[in-house]
Amino acid sequence: MTDRVHPSRDDALVRSLSEVAGGPLGDHAGRHPWWTPLRVVLLLATLSLSLGMVAKAPCLDVAGEGGTGRYAALCWSDVSQAYVDRGHAELAWPFTDDPAVRERYAAGWHPPVPAYVAWAAARVTHVVSGSPDLDDRRSEAVADVAVDEDVHREARIFTAVTAIWLAAAGLLAAGLLVGVRRRRPWDAAAFAAAPVLVLLWPVTWDLLAAAAVAGVLWGWARRRPGVGGAALGLGAATSPLVAVLLVPLVVVAVRERRGREAWRVAAVALGTWVVANAPAYLSSSTAWRTSWQGYLHGADVGSVWLLVEQAGNTDLSRATVLTASAVLVAAWLGVVAAVGLRTRLPLPALGTLAVAGTLVVSPASAPSYALVLLPLAALGVARWRDLLVWQAGEALHFAMLGWYLGGLLAPAGGGDARAYWWGVLARLLGLAWLVTAVLLRTRTAGSGDDDAVEVGRREAHPDVDVLADGGHARA
Repeated sequence: MTDRVHPSRDDALVRSLSEVAGGPLGDHAGRHPWWTPLRVVLLLATLSLSLGMVAKAPCLDVAGEGGTGRYAALCWSDVSQAYVDRGHAELAWPFTDDPAVRERYAAGWHPPVPAYVAWAAARVTHVVSGSPDLDDRRSEAVADVAVDEDVHREARIFTAVTAIWLAAAGLLAAGLLVGVRRRRPWDAAAFAAAPVLVLLWPVTWDLLAAAAVAGVLWGWARRRPGVGGAALGLGAATSPLVAVLLVPLVVVAVRERRGREAWRVAAVALGTWVVANAPAYLSSSTAWRTSWQGYLHGADVGSVWLLVEQAGNTDLSRATVLTASAVLVAAWLGVVAAVGLRTRLPLPALGTLAVAGTLVVSPASAPSYALVLLPLAALGVARWRDLLVWQAGEALHFAMLGWYLGGLLAPAGGGDARAYWWGVLARLLGLAWLVTAVLLRTRTAGSGDDDAVEVGRREAHPDVDVLADGGHARA
C-alpha cells in the first residue's frame, strides 16, 4: 500500500510549525505502536471540545434569563437557555397541539432530531434531579419557573447531559473522518483541532449534523451505502444543509459509475428521513412544519440578505428572500454538478462547494452552521492555511454578532450597529475563500491528482475498516 501522506511534509503551514518540534517527519521515521492517527485525532478532538466547554462555562448557569450579557461575553449557548424557554423544565413534548403547552411555549423550535435529543436529555435530567413535581410547576407562570433555584440546578444538569451527548457526536465525527482516506488519515486533525469547533459548541445542536456528514463521507468511501444513506437521512432530519450533499454524491456516482450504490444511498436516506420525522409529524403536523421554519424566514443574522437590507435601508419581504435564495441555491448546485462532472474532485471537495455556496446565499446563517461545513472542508480543502482563513471570518462574525445582540454595538452602548456588517462581510469573504481554494484544485484534479480521486475509488481491499483496527490500514 502507498505510504501515508504526513501533514508536516505535505502542508506548508504545518511544515513551518513543525520546526518547533524538530521539523517535518523524516524518510526513515518509524510508526509509534500506540499513537495511531485515530488515537491522536480523538485526543485532539477531546481537547478542543474541553476548551469549548470551558469557554462557555461562564454563561451556562442561566435558565430563562432575558438578559443580553451572555452575548456580549461571547459565551452564550442555546442549550442552557432551552431548558426553560422550550418547556423542558416541564417535560413538554416539542411536537404537541396541547393548548395548555402551546399557550406557554412556542411550537417547533428545532428540526426533529435535535428536538428529540433535547427532550431525551430533559428526561434524564428529571430522573437525576429526583423527579420534581411538574403539576405545581405547570401551575406557575413561566417567569416564576425561570427564577426557581431548583430549575437553575436542573438546567445545569440538562446542559451537562446534552454536552456529553454532543461531545460523543463530535468524537464520532472525528473518528469517522480518520477512516475516509487511507493515505491521508491526518486530514481529520483539521476537524479535531479546528478553532470553530472550540468556538461554536455547545452553542446549538449542530455537532449532530457534523457527525452525520462524517458518516456520509465514511459510508461512501468504504462502499457502505446503507451506512451512508442512514447518515444522510438522519443528517437531513437534523439540518437541511446536510440534504444538499445528495447533489455532489450523485455527481460523483455518475462520474465513477457507481449509480447502483447512489440509488441505495438515496433510498435508505429517504426511508431514514421519513422514520426520523414520523414521531414529530404524527404528534402534530403543525408543530412539525413550524420546526423547519427557522430555515425559511426572511433576512436574518449572518446572511447576505440582512447586509443588503440594512445597508440599502430597504425592507425585503420574506417571499422575495426565499424565492431569490432558492433560485441562487439551485443555480449554484448546477455549477457544482458541472464542476464535478468535468473534474475528478472527490466528494468532500464537492460537498464543500455545495454547502459553502448554500451558506453564502441562504436567508439565515447562524454561526453554528459552520460546524456542518467543517467535516467537508477538513477533507475537501486539506490545506490548513485556507481552513484558518475561512475560520477567521467565522470567528469575527461570531464576535460581532455577540456584541450586536448584546447591545455593545448599539448607539446607547457607545457603538455603531453598522459595525456588525463587517462581521457578516468577513463571514462571506471567508466562505468565498474556501470555495476558491477548492476550485483551484481543479487544475490538478482534472488531470488525475491522486489525492482528488482517492475517496470513492475501489481499492484492492475495499472492506478494510480503519476504525476497527485502531487507525492502522492493512495492505
